[in-house]
Amino acid sequence: MTKIENDIALSLAPHNDAVNAPTSSLEEASTISEAIQSILEEFDVQPVLFIGAGISRRYIGAPDWEGALRFALGQVQPATRPYSYFVQKFGDDKVAIGTAIADEVFEWAWTAGKDRFDVSLFDGPDRHVFMKALIAQHLLEITPQALIDLSKQQSAELKALADIRPHAVITTNYDELLEQIFKGYEPIVGKGVLRYDLNSFGEIFHVHGMAADPKTLVLTKPDYENWEKQSRYFAAKLLTYFVEHPVFIFGYGLGDPNVRTLLRDIGRIAADESGLIGNVAQVIWHAELKAGAAQSEVVIDDEDDGRQYRLRVFNVTSLIDVFDLLAARHELKQVNPALLRALAARLMKLTRKDIPGGTVEVDYATLEKVAQDDETLPRMLGLTYADSDNKTHPFTLSQVADELGLRGWNALDKVIKKVKQEKGVDLRSSDNRYHERIKTGKKSAVRKWSHEAVHLFSTVLAGKDYDVADCR
Repeated sequence: MTKIENDIALSLAPHNDAVNAPTSSLEEASTISEAIQSILEEFDVQPVLFIGAGISRRYIGAPDWEGALRFALGQVQPATRPYSYFVQKFGDDKVAIGTAIADEVFEWAWTAGKDRFDVSLFDGPDRHVFMKALIAQHLLEITPQALIDLSKQQSAELKALADIRPHAVITTNYDELLEQIFKGYEPIVGKGVLRYDLNSFGEIFHVHGMAADPKTLVLTKPDYENWEKQSRYFAAKLLTYFVEHPVFIFGYGLGDPNVRTLLRDIGRIAADESGLIGNVAQVIWHAELKAGAAQSEVVIDDEDDGRQYRLRVFNVTSLIDVFDLLAARHELKQVNPALLRALAARLMKLTRKDIPGGTVEVDYATLEKVAQDDETLPRMLGLTYADSDNKTHPFTLSQVADELGLRGWNALDKVIKKVKQEKGVDLRSSDNRYHERIKTGKKSAVRKWSHEAVHLFSTVLAGKDYDVADCR
């Protein structure tokens, strides 16, 4: 459960109302499949998922924001005012409604409802913690310990979702459903995100708090004011994900403020000249789709900077097709996330503490070889490359951008189009000395680029005369 606007009918929650959107499923809408694949192919890393309340409603019937507030108010006995009173007083401002209901729960907690709460809640300064405790307990009760009472379709969807094996999950949800789906992933809660090392793997970042610790929940006006102040810090901390990984958004409505606030701050740093955040896309599930564009864009206004940021929106009727496209394409799916986190933490401790502090003996010749040769460290860890393509075409487009000192891969997309326009050669249309499309699964592939491609792009960017070798 999290802050969701009324347009949440466009989220992943099951519903039967048709909406103005495309007529085809993902299989029929091949352009969507190709668009998702093109995002994945530019990054030789696992995607990051940004997951909202629609997922929790779909699989465990978790309440939306209004439903959670109604639940909390319904616990106040004898009843004081109905929910409709707060709607008439505050309109559709659910932050104001939630804050007013939290005040009602506060008064009740100190009188007739005192025995409903842990004694520790009466000592702190947050008078809204009582409503948070009620909602948190409700979410803990409705979240199953095992995902067994699901339909065949839901079970298949969750298996496909788990098979993505994302690098990390970011969520504003309070419940623990994601921990049930992504076994072995570690929850990082609230401000803990700001202190956490994002070079690790297998975390679920609950940026609005988690039901296991009610005090961390972001629910009322003071909470959201504090979140607004900190959102840029969260954005800066999460920038590594939004620049170096493909990011896919599920379970949020198009107008959800949680998404818009974070993406506004990310856009300030990661958007290209046109305002497009190229590696971030939102997936909207529809029970039934009518005529309209299968792909669209959502625009995020930045009034402070006078800019607009855009990201792609994919309208689909099949979640499994999307999840299958995003699924882990290598043996990473067999690796325990806790093991990878432990390995990353040990390497970090070695480089930051043990080696500088002189507490370990160092074979610097070996370290230099590890630093200079991409194959040495995997060999030391018992890993091998699957084929020789990494030798002839070792770079993703993002890595080519790094080699050339560019901000991101979007600039190179323009160079590739320039070469096609000026020389009549589409570098990505075939496997050639510059580019290879390497299959990694039935529906997945990754595009890799050679050292010759790096040289070609460098020449084009410098405005020099250039020739393109035969790519047939």
